[in-house]
Amino acid sequence: MDLLGLADFHVLVVDEHPYDFHFQVVLTAPPLQCVHCRQNKLHRHETKPQLFMDLPIRGKRVGIAVQRRRFLCCACRRTFFESLPGMNECHFMTNRLIDYIQQEALRRTFVSIADEVGLAESTIRALFGEFAANLQPRVPETELLYLGIDELYLLHQYRCVITDVERHQIIDLLRERTKPTVISYLQRLPEAIKEHIAVVCTDMWASYHDAVREVLPHANLVVDKFHVLKLLSGCLETVRKEVRTSLTDKQRRTLMHDRFLLLRRESSLDEQEILIVEAWLKNFSRLETAYHLKETFYDIYEAQTEEAALQRYFAWFADITPSVYEAFLPLTLAIEHYGDAIFNYFT
Repeated sequence: MDLLGLADFHVLVVDEHPYDFHFQVVLTAPPLQCVHCRQNKLHRHETKPQLFMDLPIRGKRVGIAVQRRRFLCCACRRTFFESLPGMNECHFMTNRLIDYIQQEALRRTFVSIADEVGLAESTIRALFGEFAANLQPRVPETELLYLGIDELYLLHQYRCVITDVERHQIIDLLRERTKPTVISYLQRLPEAIKEHIAVVCTDMWASYHDAVREVLPHANLVVDKFHVLKLLSGCLETVRKEVRTSLTDKQRRTLMHDRFLLLRRESSLDEQEILIVEAWLKNFSRLETAYHLKETFYDIYEAQTEEAALQRYFAWFADITPSVYEAFLPLTLAIEHYGDAIFNYFT
């Protein structure tokens, strides 16, 4: 059986061991002409074994010892080694193994791959570095592009993530989320791409807004609904924590997990959960007010037009009582500052 599946090589010997396979192979056909002068008068000069790693077989690591021949050209009197198709002579492994490692490194740890294929972890890291260096931003070619700018916390630092919102795809990952970094990235985009960016969806990080207005003044800025509702949940949590300080230890333990019920929409609660929430609200008027504001704020995002959403927001704002005014300041100030981008959501 041809376990290797390399058409250009003939297997001479196969040695199977508990943890690996060892193949001795030779090229099926010798070279037809000199690589230097292109003459066809060749004489085999010597044979030199070279070891190349390959894809595992049946969970065992694979080494291929190529009996590589060196030839002497009778015309120009120069020597050369025969070329090895499918082999990477820089890393001494098959091209298919390199492709496998680089793809697996996108979803697995370097250490696990190194243990599987029988290479050092530093080699896996180097191969992935080569792969990553050649990656280009995958900006889709389309008439309209809905760009997303957000961040994630990676390796003890916030990194900026550029996404295609419509297709739910990552376009690029930037080292930082600072204003100069985002501006530099947007400026490097091809003009044809920048012209097609119709909407930029982001959070309330000022650097993103400033960068978009400077480089993409024609694009509509939209603050993602998720970030606004996250602020809303934080306001409710502020009131809940203040109320919690007045509870006894026994009450705190009893109601310890009920904050998740308060944060959920009332329509998603079952009968037992509704009773628990009502027990909170009937005993603490400030919490009842905050909970009511949380529920009615969601109604704003059910509006069909920007005008209707604004009317609902002002009606909601009028319901904020002095007892919870400070707790809801982070949300109201954010809407005051980023109102245009927040209500662009509805258009």
